Amino acid sequence: MASLEVSQLSFRYETTEESPPLLDQVSFHLTENDRACIIGKNGSGKSTLLKVIAGLLPSLSETILLNEQYHPGSAQYKSMVAYIPDKPLVYEALTGIEHMELVQSLWKMKKQEKELYKETFLSLCDAFDLTHALEMPIKQYSLGMRYKLFFNCMVARSPELIILDEPFTSLDEASQTQSISLLKKEFSHRCVLFTSHQRYLYSELGNRFFQLDKGQLNEIER
Repeated sequence: MASLEVSQLSFRYETTEESPPLLDQVSFHLTENDRACIIGKNGSGKSTLLKVIAGLLPSLSETILLNEQYHPGSAQYKSMVAYIPDKPLVYEALTGIEHMELVQSLWKMKKQEKELYKETFLSLCDAFDLTHALEMPIKQYSLGMRYKLFFNCMVARSPELIILDEPFTSLDEASQTQSISLLKKEFSHRCVLFTSHQRYLYSELGNRFFQLDKGQLNEIER
C-alpha cells in the first residue's frame, strides 16, 4: 500500500541560522488514493516542498519516508517517485520514441520491465492522441504535446508517488479533464501530491488540501 510520511521537515535556502526557514517543521501523512493539493501564495515554498520530497533538494532524509521504508537518495526511493514540473524536461533533438527509450535506459529496466513500460507508454500516448507524433523530433512539438509526452514517460513507470508542480497548465480543457480522470481512476492505489492555482483543477483532482503559509503547513477543508 502506497504511503508517504513527512515528519518535522524544515528547509532554508540561506545557510545562516538567523534567516527564517522557508519550510518550518512541516508534517503530514498520505496513503493510497490520497490526492493532496498544496495551496499557498506565490513564494510560500510550495514548489520547494515538492522538490525536497522528490529528492531534488537536500533534506534530512529521515524526515521523509515512502512506503514505510524508503528515504530520498536511495535507488528504491528514486524508482518509486515521479516528479513532473510545470515545464516538461525534454530534448528537442530526440523523438518521442527516443524519449521512451531514454527513460528505459536511465532506469536500467530489464527486458520484461521494458516491455511493460513500452506497452503502458504507448497506451497513454494513444489515449492522449500523441501516437502520430512519436517519430517526430520534439522541436516540432507544441508545448502541450511536450507536456503530454513527459507526463506519459513518467507515469508509465507506475510510480508509488506522483508529484506534480502546477500540472496541466499547458493542456487544453479536454486534455486536462482526461489527465485528471487518469490519475483518479488508473492511479487510485498510488499517492498524488500537487500544487495548483487553478480552482477547477485542484477541486476536481484533489481530495485532501493543505495550506502553506509562513513555513507552516496545515490541512484545510475545501
